[in-house]
Parts: sequence; C-alpha cells; structure tokens
Amino acid sequence: MVQHNTNMKKIKLTIACLLLGGVAFAQTQCTSLTKSNVQCKNTVKTGELCHSHNPNHVKPSENTAVICSGTTKSNAPCKNKTKNAGGLCHLHKQD
Repeated sequence: MVQHNTNMKKIKLTIACLLLGGVAFAQTQCTSLTKSNVQCKNTVKTGELCHSHNPNHVKPSENTAVICSGTTKSNAPCKNKTKNAGGLCHLHKQD
C-alpha cells in the first residue's frame, strides 16, 4: 500500500510540473478587432497587440544573400554566399 501511494504522489507531482511548465510559455490572444469587428486570432508573446495591429511594429530587414567579393589564395573569386553588408563572407571579412 505504501508503494502505491508513493507512485501516485510521483504521478501527481509529474502532472503538476508539466502543467506549470506549460503556463510559463503561454501566449495570449491579440486584443484588437479585425475589420469585420471580430476578435483577432493572432497570438502575442509580449504586449497586447499582434504585429498586424501594433502601430510600432518594425519589420526586420531582409538582407539577400550575395556572392562574396573576396578572392581565394589562388586569386580565384570566392564562391561563398553572405548576407554581410560589406559583401564579404566569414572567411574574408576582417574583424
């Protein structure tokens, strides 16, 4: 009987930990309304408004990958691609 109670306590403790762990990563729903006066269904990690309704949201810049402008030791053009603003890959850029 003691072994059964111990197992039940372990199971209950495990379930409680899983439930509490899920609460820590909870996301909330956007509080804004859509154009048709329906609650927005986007989730929000911080704040109350999603990226569509937040007037202060800044879209991250998308740098396109280009071929490195550096040359190899044999004076051949480098074939690596980079998103670095200077146009050099990780091998040719100087820190």
